[in-house]
Amino acid sequence: MCFHSKQSKKAQQVEKRFKAKFKNEQEFSPTRHYNGFNFPKTPIITRQDVDTIEMVQWGLVPEWANNDWNKTYTLNARLETINEKPAFKDSLENRCIILVDGFYEWQHRGSQKIKYEIGFNDELFAFAGLYSEFENNKSYTILTTEAMGVMREIHNSKLRMPVALKTDIELKDWLENSKLNPRADFSTNPLDFIQPTLF
Repeated sequence: MCFHSKQSKKAQQVEKRFKAKFKNEQEFSPTRHYNGFNFPKTPIITRQDVDTIEMVQWGLVPEWANNDWNKTYTLNARLETINEKPAFKDSLENRCIILVDGFYEWQHRGSQKIKYEIGFNDELFAFAGLYSEFENNKSYTILTTEAMGVMREIHNSKLRMPVALKTDIELKDWLENSKLNPRADFSTNPLDFIQPTLF
């Protein structure tokens, strides 16, 4: 799955890469680590307004959800089952891209796990996502798919990876409902962080 990402570039770099402007640039500050379990607001572009970058909360909340809705369960959405899950069925046409320059996963090695920074050589790219909007509140989820390539070696416990979009054509295809071919040609960087697992 994908619960930890980063967007460490300056606002001007993000705007130039994605040919869009921040709606409220003062809401954005570069960060080396977004923790999804804190439900942060991160930069996205929606299908409905490809010229605008918005800061939107990670953790999709369906329109019918009550105040007790647990956003932990909608940080990610499995690409294979989004048509079936009630939480996502109303948002299938609400496509978005989540703007990042990397993400983090942990590789399990026996009794230890090793943190990896993953991306495309620290370049800007995006995750495919869906968003929900009601009562002026927006929230999103990141799509994941079966791990391929190097991600099968790194994310070797869950065997999942985010659906990554790198080229302008890939970004456009996702936003315009064209077929996806998830990328698996990630660059990886093991970090000096080894901790014991809980099992």
